[in-house]
Amino acid sequence: MKTRILIADDEEQIRKTLKRTFQARPLDYEVLSAADGSQALSMALSEAPDLILLDVSMPGKDGWRVLDELRGSPLTSMIPVIMVTGLSDVPCRVGGFNLGADDYVAKPFSIEELRARVRRLLCRVRRDIGANPLTRLPGSPAIEEEVSRRIREGKPFAFGYADIDRFKSYNDRYGFALGDWAIQETARLLSGALASVEEAFLGHIGGDDFVFMTSPAQAPAVAQKMATAFDRRVLDFYAEPDRARGFIEAKDREGRWRRWPLIRLSMGIVTNERRRLQHYARVVQVASEMKAFLKSTPERGLSRFAFDRRSA
Repeated sequence: MKTRILIADDEEQIRKTLKRTFQARPLDYEVLSAADGSQALSMALSEAPDLILLDVSMPGKDGWRVLDELRGSPLTSMIPVIMVTGLSDVPCRVGGFNLGADDYVAKPFSIEELRARVRRLLCRVRRDIGANPLTRLPGSPAIEEEVSRRIREGKPFAFGYADIDRFKSYNDRYGFALGDWAIQETARLLSGALASVEEAFLGHIGGDDFVFMTSPAQAPAVAQKMATAFDRRVLDFYAEPDRARGFIEAKDREGRWRRWPLIRLSMGIVTNERRRLQHYARVVQVASEMKAFLKSTPERGLSRFAFDRRSA
């Protein structure tokens, strides 16, 4: 489905210019037009645009009133709005932001700047909507978009799929509140390992499942850094008696009490150096295979990772 934007401006020439701008490639958006505030509100409700470019000075309902009503309706409150106006003073800008505007462009504006602002805002909103609510890391939609972008651009990449071994037993022993805290801390540890890595990406699929992306050359060092950081921190996740014993007691899936070793990190990693990876689903599948292989091998009490070395 095409991205749909609504242009609300009483000047017909501006509407036509912006319509040509956003319909042209590479944007190729679907563009809707409104000539006054009442029409803009009606179209926002009926057409559910992905973004609104809203002129401040329109007959009838001006842009400020339209924005206020947009934010007051649950059906339109989350639509991103860029205010477009000839008023560029600070109080005007502050007033717009206080009413809930997402960005502000003063007339006369640069078409290239406006296009860039629209693209940036749409990208940010998509990431916010898809972000994992626990860690605020990009969620599944953003992860798929990032992998697909790197595939389209033909860049070499490494994709890592990480999860926490025996996390269910940890949750059963300590409860969901501490389980959530452990996931948040894991997100911080993984993020720290990527802090100085160029073009790095970290996402949170959900639960204790994370993904990361780097260049193939950086991936081994990054994976080792993640494993080491997790193992150095893991004792902080446990109460003193469990730390001293080196295990916890919790029920398994059949309801039987068992001793569970401390949680560790497992990472399956695939790169497009030796094999062609043309679809997101295939990337995830191969990385998941490596993670499953890793979990089938004997443990050594440390976090670990495995690279896919196959060529087909």
